[in-house]
Amino acid sequence: MNWELSHIVEATGGTLQGDPTVMWSGAEIDTRRDVTNKVFFALQGEQIDGHEFIEKAIKGGCVAVVVSKNVTASVPVIQVEEPRKALFALAKSIRTKINLQTAIAITGSVGKTTTKDLLASLLGTNAVVSPASFNNDLGIPLTLLGGATAKNFVIEIGANACGEIEPLVDLVDPDIAIITSIEKAHLEGFGSVHAIFQEKIKLFESLNRDGIAIVPLDVQVDKTKLACEIVTVGESKDADVRVRVSCDEHGFAKLDIGAGFVTLRMLGKHNAMNTALAIVAAQFAFRRQGEEYSLHELLQKVSNFVGTAGRLMKTNINGVTVIDDAYNANPASMQAAIEMFSSMSGVRKVLVLGDMLELGDQSDVEHTRIGGILAKHAFEQVVLVGEAMASAAKLLPNAVHEEKYCDQTMHRIANTLQHGDVVLLKGSRGMKLERIASCLQAEAKVPSL
Repeated sequence: MNWELSHIVEATGGTLQGDPTVMWSGAEIDTRRDVTNKVFFALQGEQIDGHEFIEKAIKGGCVAVVVSKNVTASVPVIQVEEPRKALFALAKSIRTKINLQTAIAITGSVGKTTTKDLLASLLGTNAVVSPASFNNDLGIPLTLLGGATAKNFVIEIGANACGEIEPLVDLVDPDIAIITSIEKAHLEGFGSVHAIFQEKIKLFESLNRDGIAIVPLDVQVDKTKLACEIVTVGESKDADVRVRVSCDEHGFAKLDIGAGFVTLRMLGKHNAMNTALAIVAAQFAFRRQGEEYSLHELLQKVSNFVGTAGRLMKTNINGVTVIDDAYNANPASMQAAIEMFSSMSGVRKVLVLGDMLELGDQSDVEHTRIGGILAKHAFEQVVLVGEAMASAAKLLPNAVHEEKYCDQTMHRIANTLQHGDVVLLKGSRGMKLERIASCLQAEAKVPSL
């Protein structure tokens, strides 16, 4: 859907230099992505100033720029006080104008990206979905502005501290909402698990009486304080949607949602639960659009979904089976990955774990707890990477502890891996453990002498 630049002026209160009838479709803040027919917002950060990339954006095909400085350009210029806030205001204005059938919002401590991608697979081409981790006050507006013709929005909503979710929920205005989990994540910003719950539950509080809130049964929600319908999913008979979850000997998730187990192409029992949450949400979304599917039909439809990069993705690199779960980590996801890996078969299993970041003053306690969990399992090799993992290493005399997480460390770890090994890479995003897989790939491309 195309809009006139006058809509931006109206929504942001900016000053326009140029033709107000110029049409635009979508917005962008990064010239490394496609800017064709979009409006480029020149954001100014601590290290990068978007104003320096205006000419590159114009050469890339943008039709206008939104700036906070005095700028002369060959395309219309809209000057505002703060482009970041202007982007959000524009998205909020456009959100009220588009004819959308269903908006689904997903939050939680772990599993929200995978659940979002599962929903995208189920809903197909009629859905616009948050790419990568576009889950904040920049990514969500960009997603909304780029998908104004869609029937469905599937939006991931993230938060690192209290007060961040409410304005994002207000922008998305969801009809269906999912909380995937409440765990110890971003404790540095939240302070406690209770604070995390109080923040995440704002997603459900935003729903009206016609809204549907979907949540695992083990997340305790006070239904009396919510206007919407609550649908619980779990293995207990008390769940509104009862499921069974397990793993096969290769670690692949198995899910029964009422008509027998189906083996998925994703690893880990927790991904069976993520799949169940996505399926329930998809059934309600299809129902709103006059289509009816059984939960088992939707399970079969999504059974070939292969997962999300960096989240338990299994590949074979030059004879080494690599399970890449290095996109992020917190205590709950770390424990789930360890339990999954312990159930897998393999001649030589190597576990490489990196620091769990943003845990604040709970870091030492949580890394020590991970060490205790590891002590109960028998892996052929455990490699712990990072300063915080020293707390876990104290409980594991046979583990290798690499305090630094530089490129040299990643090369050294990669060089210890042998043909036939099964290796799990798990750590917070800042550790970049996927570099170990990159080292293996680089070695595989080097011809032998």
